[in-house]
Amino acid sequence: MTCRFSWQTQGIWPPCSDGSDINALDRSNSKKYLVTGDDFSKVKLFKYPACNKNQIHNSYKGHSSHITGVKWSSDDKFIITIGGL
Repeated sequence: MTCRFSWQTQGIWPPCSDGSDINALDRSNSKKYLVTGDDFSKVKLFKYPACNKNQIHNSYKGHSSHITGVKWSSDDKFIITIGGL
């Protein structure tokens, strides 16, 4: 699953989001987790589905610029990210 706009992903959006803040999303192969990459250089890890407003998540900073892509490895042990700059 890579669709940012769905019932199962409505809790990934930060307050006052304009719909363009989340650039990438991927669901783990086990279907237990979602990972997002956003305009604020954050990689966020959510339990799947993330249906509630202000869904609890872990947030990680690892890029100096916006994140344009996130992907789980085939065994769900790693998350690969790419940045915009």
